[in-house]
Amino acid sequence: MKNLFTISVLCFFVTDAFADDWRMRKFDLNDDELITASELIASGCSVNLGLFNHADKNNDEALDKREARHASNYIFGKRCPRNPQPIGVRG
Repeated sequence: MKNLFTISVLCFFVTDAFADDWRMRKFDLNDDELITASELIASGCSVNLGLFNHADKNNDEALDKREARHASNYIFGKRCPRNPQPIGVRG
């Protein structure tokens, strides 16, 4: 009975935070779950198209969550600002 109570209480604290990805929050400007080179440029990143194309494994000209996660070091690392602001919002 004690285990059942513990499990039922823990179920209230389950969230979808594990599915959240900081790259999508920061750089996916149109919320389509894909990051394009133009979205990176609009966020203030310097984009090397050769590296971007290397990261784009399925050649759809956009990075999905998995591709972005695998390319974090060479796409987002030192090429993007820490707190990007889209060009239209900058003041």
